[in-house]
Amino acid sequence: MEKSASIFASCRYTKEYLEMRPRSTLEFWVFCQAKPLFQHPYLLTLFLWGSLWILVGCSTAPKIYTMPAIEVETIREDIATVGVILVDVPAESEVLMPAKGFWGGARRGVVVGARLPVLIGFVSPIPGGTLLGFLVAPFTAVIGGVYGAVTAPSVQEVEAAEKALDNVVAEIRQMDLRATFVNTLVRMGNDRTGKKFVQLPETGVTQADNINLNNPSDLSDIDSILELKIEKTGLRGKYQINPRIDTFVQTKIRLVRTVDNFVLLEETFLCLSDEERNFQEWSRKENVFVEEFRSCVPELAEKIIDDFFLVYPRSES
Repeated sequence: MEKSASIFASCRYTKEYLEMRPRSTLEFWVFCQAKPLFQHPYLLTLFLWGSLWILVGCSTAPKIYTMPAIEVETIREDIATVGVILVDVPAESEVLMPAKGFWGGARRGVVVGARLPVLIGFVSPIPGGTLLGFLVAPFTAVIGGVYGAVTAPSVQEVEAAEKALDNVVAEIRQMDLRATFVNTLVRMGNDRTGKKFVQLPETGVTQADNINLNNPSDLSDIDSILELKIEKTGLRGKYQINPRIDTFVQTKIRLVRTVDNFVLLEETFLCLSDEERNFQEWSRKENVFVEEFRSCVPELAEKIIDDFFLVYPRSES
């Protein structure tokens, strides 16, 4: 798989990418995280307006890109030795499934059909476009229900694909990519930053500031802890009849000063597959599925080292 040389050029680093494309962020949260609302077109309209207000009013760039350069430099100058620790808690699994069979397709088709005119009206420059979409939604919901019932994959096809991917996921778990992730990050940190990175034992607590440093003699040289937490993994995409979906890994990273447990930096990173495929296609490409998750290990490690220890904020003009 060909990788981009620039950390800013790859769409797999989608935290920044989505922030540059607000509609993508809105679509993801609306269609993937608020599915129950789609059963009621009236609530959907209100939710869309509310989501836009929140997105425009509250969306921010990653902290590292907005901090003054002198502040970033001060943080980095005070760091000599970094203890890298993985929070050993199970990652949440999030998988967007296709509609199953005739009735599953019909139900989802109604939702998608009701959503479509509202969205078109929402983004169109026509005055009253959203209201018009709202009025048309009941009719397109019926059309969507018929379309979904006809085009949805069969129950047997979806369940067979689900079983095949369950087997692949079990294979991925046996690879112990979590340990590889930590080892790769420690190696990159030592090779590229001029600072010393050491691996600490995994912890079952949720935050580094709750870690009980019982052996100060072993940690006396560590002035900061880089906490890694793998929050979510799975398949995500737009809520459609048989959606094309990405593999993804979401990690939360915190840099904590050991002397007072002060959080110096905190960001969430998202690694996505290079291509989108539907659920059945992923089940037939087992090697590709495994490789997408494996390739996230060096990509996330590189991104974390770059953002936390090497990259400087853009100069303000």
